Amino acid sequence: MSSLATSILRRSIAEVDTPMHRLDPRVKFLFFIWISVWAYIFLDYTLTAIFLITVLILTFIGKIFKKTVKAVSIIVVPWMAVGIPILSALFPWNKTLIYNVQLFGYNIPLYYEGLAWGIVWPLRIGVCLASAMFFLFTTEPVKLIALLFNFRMPFRFIYAVAGALQFTPILLDDLQTIIQAQRSRGLRTDVSLLKRLANYPVLIVPLTLSTLNKVQIRAIALESRGFSAPVTKTWPYDLSLKRRDYIFLAGIIATTIIFIYIYLVYGFSPINHLQFYIAAG
Repeated sequence: MSSLATSILRRSIAEVDTPMHRLDPRVKFLFFIWISVWAYIFLDYTLTAIFLITVLILTFIGKIFKKTVKAVSIIVVPWMAVGIPILSALFPWNKTLIYNVQLFGYNIPLYYEGLAWGIVWPLRIGVCLASAMFFLFTTEPVKLIALLFNFRMPFRFIYAVAGALQFTPILLDDLQTIIQAQRSRGLRTDVSLLKRLANYPVLIVPLTLSTLNKVQIRAIALESRGFSAPVTKTWPYDLSLKRRDYIFLAGIIATTIIFIYIYLVYGFSPINHLQFYIAAG
């Protein structure tokens, strides 16, 4: 498993104290929804790129820039590499010719509309992914659970989320221990893909048994503390907005007013002036 995938599964919080970590989780969750929605309202790759850069700047301040860029690049770059050449030639609403490519004796025209479509969609996904990682990796688990509690979510759902956050790092550690133990018993991992797939039961079976044992112990502990008791549940961590949160919210509100003005006056593509969105929809 790659270091990036392991880091995401562990959902590790940077051991730093930054302005982004100190923001209220409700504000960061609102920002995630807000910027994702605007990324899909505007069909303008320049503006969407600005959205993505803005989120990446926030991740840089929050000391999670490197892992965010890696994750976004894994999604956005291959999508662009495949989508741009295909859509530039085959997009059904192509009309603005920008270049002719000679390939194997054939003349292949490339159009601006398909090029723009091939750029803007991966960037939209990048904005959503980067803002989600910004929210998750700068929010402590206890604050994330407090956020769900504050949203009046069902307590069993909150427990499921909390259990997932707690169990995933434990399972990764158990998996690494099992892999090392099986290697010491002669299990080879530097083999072909088929042989590695055949080795999976050797790893999955003990991991499953270990997980079931932990779940059973946890269930007994919860019931002994009255988890299923029909009483009102309380949460010891209280969320409260600070001055920095109000400043961040004021920035969101001010920018929203500007975006509404731009949309009403200049349309959904104020910079690139794309004209095919309504037809494509």
